[in-house]
Amino acid sequence: MIVSIVIYYHCIADIQDTLNSILNTTVIDKVVLVDNGGCDWAGKLENEKIYYIKSPKNGGYGYGHNLAIRQFAQDSEFFLVCNPDINFDPRELEKFYKIASNLSAGLYSPKIIYPDGKDQFGQRLLPSPLNLFARRFLPVSIADKLDQKYLLKTYQINQPTPVPNLSGCFMLFRSKCLLELGGFDERYFMYMEDIDLSRRCAHKYGALYIPSVSIIHQHEQASYKNMGLLKAHIKSAIQYFNKWGWVIDRERKKMNGQTLALLEKDKLK
Repeated sequence: MIVSIVIYYHCIADIQDTLNSILNTTVIDKVVLVDNGGCDWAGKLENEKIYYIKSPKNGGYGYGHNLAIRQFAQDSEFFLVCNPDINFDPRELEKFYKIASNLSAGLYSPKIIYPDGKDQFGQRLLPSPLNLFARRFLPVSIADKLDQKYLLKTYQINQPTPVPNLSGCFMLFRSKCLLELGGFDERYFMYMEDIDLSRRCAHKYGALYIPSVSIIHQHEQASYKNMGLLKAHIKSAIQYFNKWGWVIDRERKKMNGQTLALLEKDKLK
């Protein structure tokens, strides 16, 4: 397995927990640190498993990961896209790898939790414009009601389950599938690129949520606090819906329907 982490004006302390979690496993061959800016220190780390890439520009999240994907994905069976604010028991990644090795999807995601143990619901349906914009701008009571379905909160998912929208903070791909998909769509500078890639992979190769494995994501939701990041999020959302459809998105309807049908069937068991 090869891992890529994109960093931007991080210091070593910011990503130390992530590196410790990854490097203390037995299933990692290489950790690629892609420096989108301000992290020259990363090129001086002395560990045989760490490889440093100095990005020629800050082309965004997907752009940075694509640099690592194009250079190294062909050398591994699995490629892990990982945020710099992740930590986990190293045994969880070994368990995750073993489960993924015995299944046939193109993308896998574990249960993603906050440091206090609460579920982040990183396993989701494909969003409609209402899902995304209501969460941001409508009263909390209305947004929460919409989230019940969008975030699949009403279901107890206890086994590997096909889900079309898996969080970009920790995405384990079969390298062959990731390369055939062409990696991330670099037209998204930041935000929505993970949903776009997840749905493309789910459609062509399958995407599975694996609830028996868990990782911790700090998840600061920076775009809720920073006006510049909020604008970037809105811009990416517009790009996403321009690409896939605003009101009419037949693939969204079909893929979401398939997931809900499976979950409803499981409810009846």
